[in-house]
Amino acid sequence: MSGDPIPINRLARPMAGPETTKTAATIMLGLTIRAEREAAHLSQTQLAKRVLVSTPTISRLETGEGTPQRRTVEAVAKALQVDTAAYDLIMVLFRKALEPEWFQHRFSDITPGYLKRLLGLESMAIDLTLYDARLVSGLLQTPEYAASVIRTGLHLKEWDGPEMELRLAQRVERQQRVLGQADPPRGTILMDESVLRRRVGPNQVMRPQMVHLRELADLPHVTIRFVLLDGMIAGNEASMAGSMAQLQFGRGGLPDMVYAEGYGKADYFSKPVRSAEERARPWSQKDNDYERHLQLLLRIQGEACASPVRSRRMLDEAIKYFS
Repeated sequence: MSGDPIPINRLARPMAGPETTKTAATIMLGLTIRAEREAAHLSQTQLAKRVLVSTPTISRLETGEGTPQRRTVEAVAKALQVDTAAYDLIMVLFRKALEPEWFQHRFSDITPGYLKRLLGLESMAIDLTLYDARLVSGLLQTPEYAASVIRTGLHLKEWDGPEMELRLAQRVERQQRVLGQADPPRGTILMDESVLRRRVGPNQVMRPQMVHLRELADLPHVTIRFVLLDGMIAGNEASMAGSMAQLQFGRGGLPDMVYAEGYGKADYFSKPVRSAEERARPWSQKDNDYERHLQLLLRIQGEACASPVRSRRMLDEAIKYFS
């Protein structure tokens, strides 16, 4: 692993920079407005009355749900009497929140709704921990391996059609946007040991995939570890369904997030942003869900994984197996 400071001590990517995504800007806009409201000692209901909107409208704005409206954002900034620097930040974030995500035009029809939030945030992370129970993680798949995975999920008549090409192009572009950045996130990739033997294609597909993983494992910012078949892991829906991810955004950035994927759905759990008043109260069930899923991911990594050195040897064996 890289010798960089741990993610919580590293600065976040610029939240109002040119690479800021629509999803990230929308969330950061809400957090900024919430911070200004709390500094003004106003409740959501009090602010809503001042700007002549409903309390749910303020709530949705602060939680980053939906696309914000200029009239509402400007009225809120005026009601809160924010200073020039805060107003400029709010308006920059608002304009970024109106821009489309990278997948919204060309890939809109093939992007599952449950995946859109993840696609809009992962390129902003400075640290990723991924867990996959069945296949090589999507961000690490070769085009040939990805094509085999995608093809098996399509109807036979779609194998040589435009949907096949679009899904593969989207996966390749996603990899470039996350791992192909000039400053890519640090990545800890956990995969089930069975991935080393599970065929998604012939040797001509499997061997290059294993070689690719072996090359990635030597990069200073990537750690690949395999969850051993005889390792004990907590068996619940999140750990057995297929994929989990922790996204860390760094100091001054978005709240850290855990993503848990199920069959045709996904759940998102954000690290709670709590005021002094909220910290004095017991954690809500939603806050506990974040902590529970994070601890599960940490336990998989700490209790059931081969070391990075042993995992590289396992990849060497897999390369020989498919040769």
